[in-house]
Amino acid sequence: MKATRDFFGDYLLKLAKNNPKIVVVNCDLGEATRTLAFKDIYPERYIQAGIAEANAISISAGLAKEGLIPFVTSFGHFLTGKFLEIFQSIGLNNSNVVMVGTHAGLAIGKDGPTQMGLRDIALMRTLPNVRIYHPINPEQVAESLDEIVKVDGPKYLRLNRQPQEFFKLDNSINFGHGDLIFKGKDILVISQGAPTVEAYHAIKSLNYESKIGLLCISSMPINNDSYASIVSQYNKLLIVEDHFEIGGIADLVSRLISEKNINIEFNTINVSDYGQSGDPKDLYSRYNLDQKSIEKKLKKLLNE
Repeated sequence: MKATRDFFGDYLLKLAKNNPKIVVVNCDLGEATRTLAFKDIYPERYIQAGIAEANAISISAGLAKEGLIPFVTSFGHFLTGKFLEIFQSIGLNNSNVVMVGTHAGLAIGKDGPTQMGLRDIALMRTLPNVRIYHPINPEQVAESLDEIVKVDGPKYLRLNRQPQEFFKLDNSINFGHGDLIFKGKDILVISQGAPTVEAYHAIKSLNYESKIGLLCISSMPINNDSYASIVSQYNKLLIVEDHFEIGGIADLVSRLISEKNINIEFNTINVSDYGQSGDPKDLYSRYNLDQKSIEKKLKKLLNE
């Protein structure tokens, strides 16, 4: 079992071998963001900015203007917390910077809400030219990184800390169109990141693949027509996200439903407070993001 941050560190080395433009700007979190191996192999392409995300963002924007592809890495909470600098230096200048935010959501655990990336999607969604990627397995990490280095402009890569029992998808990422994992017919679960894995195992455990659809948002912005064509086939909708209830994919999907005039029952599982300090598994259980809680919610929705 590994975390998506581990897959990122491994695949970044493969990309860098054939792409000398790739550089890393680190914020004294090389071990946590899995970039120390990059430093060992390419020390001349590794900049240590220290515990100074604002400075790291500005350095990265400058490197991008010189034609390089900087990956600025930190915890998602710390990195997107420097929103003014991201807005001014990266967003407004359409800088080709890859912002890598690890430790997304509750699963940072005992470090608590001062370090939990629970509002990063909301912040990045406000910037009109920022693409957001949140892969759920090693294959999607690789596909996302391949896409990221090819597409110009600002990108935000959201990664998780917790190891999970990953599953393989039948198809490659269709960026912006979502990944329909189960088709189902009654309820559609829409998720992002780590909760997708929990929802997958919940549906499989209940043997509900024929009843419940599972759609993963692995990249944004989304194609509204594509998503609307899927959502409109169901009677009930459950959004599962490791993010604040405001500003995340629940808001994204609710706007889609309103604009496309889709008649569907709307339900959510997300984080309604600032988060707590505790073991990641306990936190996922407390906020109903774990497999057992999702199973319970799905049973209730099917029997209503």
